[in-house]
Amino acid sequence: MMASLGNKKNVKIFSFALAGVFIVSIAGMALMSMGDTASAAPSSNIGVVDQQQVIQANPSISSDYQQKMQATAQEMQKDFDEKSKNMSDAEKEKLFADMQQQFNEKRVAIEKEMQDKVNAAVQSVASKKGLSLVVDKNAVIYGGTDITKDVTSSLAASAAPADAGNGTASQSK
Repeated sequence: MMASLGNKKNVKIFSFALAGVFIVSIAGMALMSMGDTASAAPSSNIGVVDQQQVIQANPSISSDYQQKMQATAQEMQKDFDEKSKNMSDAEKEKLFADMQQQFNEKRVAIEKEMQDKVNAAVQSVASKKGLSLVVDKNAVIYGGTDITKDVTSSLAASAAPADAGNGTASQSK
């Protein structure tokens, strides 16, 4: 009877030892699969870009956006004033709601145009650097190749010829 009790005790000890070895081996495999993340990040083919910083660093984009929004607002205000001269208050409210919806649609189109410029610069830089994926920096906790400065430079370079063209056109008038 003592021999069987000792045998059960040996089985429990063996089971605990086997479980311990299993847990240690799983932990070791997990650590090895993580690798050296510090040296892996710079060679990544994933890029990150801070779009807000790109827009802030390129005043031509933001000023272009503001000019287009102001022109649209002035045009819509003039249109509203002309159409609402002989209208009742209820008709003016309906016209205002319709024009506000039109303004929002134009605002979305202007914002899309600005975003398309930034996206084109991102795509250009990404293809030059051989990046297969570029995500917004705000969505990344760690890793990736930061291409924000390159995108900013690319946008500035593409805006310079456009500004020079606008300057010469306005001077020749």
